[in-house]
Amino acid sequence: MSNIWVVVEPANGALTTTSLELLTHARTLGGTVSAITWGGQGAALAAQAGEYGATTLHDVGDLGGALPGAPVAGAIAGLIASAGAPDVILIPTSYDGRDIAGRLSAKLNTGVLTNVTGYSADGTTEHPVFGGTQIVKAHFTAGGPGIVVVRAKSFAAESAGGAPA
Repeated sequence: MSNIWVVVEPANGALTTTSLELLTHARTLGGTVSAITWGGQGAALAAQAGEYGATTLHDVGDLGGALPGAPVAGAIAGLIASAGAPDVILIPTSYDGRDIAGRLSAKLNTGVLTNVTGYSADGTTEHPVFGGTQIVKAHFTAGGPGIVVVRAKSFAAESAGGAPA
């Protein structure tokens, strides 16, 4: 895994806890971690994103009151067209995250794995089933970046003390 993108959600001038959890886990997978956010607060969020493992933070900008699904998915698809695709895109399970993942999947014509509670460097995802009594493992078999929607509290958020993204 050499190139990992994480969608990080802004809330009240900071990143959500689930976003920090995903950044923390992404940096353990090896490779470069880039974050994508929206709202025009990128400069203010860069220190926190870098502290948790991102080396780059892309800000889609102010959405003018629009819901983030369509503009953020469009911006990510545009970034992939211009800069190339990452190995995986990790997205928090939230209303906005699920909307972004679905729209991005349609734009890229690639699949999405949801309800994920574990993700390994070889691309294997873990999904609890039957009320969490069993864990199913899955992975992508087709090309394109894998879109992985991860449940909150699947990983611990831990600062790495990194430089601002």
